[in-house]
Amino acid sequence: MAQLTLPLRIIAQPKASYRERYTCEIDRRRNLSQRFIRAETNPDNLDYPTIEIPKQWDSHKLYIRVTLVTVCSEQVPVTYIHPYPIDTSELNVIKDVERNALYFPTSEEELKSGRKSFRIMRRKLAQYELRNYGKLCPLDTDEKDISYATNLHNARRIIDTYQLGKSQLLFSIAELVSDDLSFDIYHETSVYSIIMTANTLTHINNDESFVRCVPTKGHWNGGDDILMIIPKLDKRKACQIYFECPSSNKKDLIHFEFVDMKTIAFTTPLCPIQANGNQSIEIPIVVHQNDNEIARVNFLYQSYNQCSNCDIDAMLFDYFESSNSDEQSSSLDLCFNDADISLYAHDLLYCDLLI
Repeated sequence: MAQLTLPLRIIAQPKASYRERYTCEIDRRRNLSQRFIRAETNPDNLDYPTIEIPKQWDSHKLYIRVTLVTVCSEQVPVTYIHPYPIDTSELNVIKDVERNALYFPTSEEELKSGRKSFRIMRRKLAQYELRNYGKLCPLDTDEKDISYATNLHNARRIIDTYQLGKSQLLFSIAELVSDDLSFDIYHETSVYSIIMTANTLTHINNDESFVRCVPTKGHWNGGDDILMIIPKLDKRKACQIYFECPSSNKKDLIHFEFVDMKTIAFTTPLCPIQANGNQSIEIPIVVHQNDNEIARVNFLYQSYNQCSNCDIDAMLFDYFESSNSDEQSSSLDLCFNDADISLYAHDLLYCDLLI
């Protein structure tokens, strides 16, 4: 290994603007399309962030470490490991989850060409995940830092203080030194990408009577996962939810879980009406608290053999591939009160509005 201090050079920067994505949009277990960080327009027409490797590096143990980091600001003049995890579907990549770093091996072909591209996914944490994350860790140390956020249980405060909507990729040359996956990091080779900034949401309506359900349709046999946002919901009070059958007074209570103060999650039951061919029917979902109806939305049961989640995934894929392949999007048409509704629910609403 030649002992050099030449830094890496980025020849295809990641896009400066992108839309944040949650697990629901990049979960490979649901066969969703992988949403990799795309590259800015570049002379070589490279699709993904790409670096140039100095020719002097020729070791078969050579890796490129990629870390997602925060952006320094006047309020927080320290670079931290970004809490939003990065991942990849590429093979033989060593993942350091605690340090939010990916170690990509370099092939002989890449060393000869002197360049390497990276297909990386970035996932935004839901509020409950961010609250449980704890103190952020400064880059290249093993110590947790004194928090600049006064309340680590306030997800919005953490996002605002550390400007988590902004991030950078840090590329460094690393060499595998032992079989226990230890690395020597050549910090003098490190290079930061441009700042990547998440598109912000536009808040234009805070109507407390507006109830939202995602998805709004599902299979006749039930089993679809539903997220329902109810501005009038009071988590401290007893709550009942049921699917109302229009042909009878039967009301089967549905088990549900709170996602946050105003959001519940549940699974649809079998449609109370027997299917007759390729039929669709709307069944009201009703929510009661203290004997008062606080929410009512119609859910469309469909008898064909296709689940609603697959419908949504396919439509989202078509939409983003045709009009948003560069990870950008238009502003959100409707959001609820930030203090009460989780960021996770916001993004599901956004997906539903696009459809």
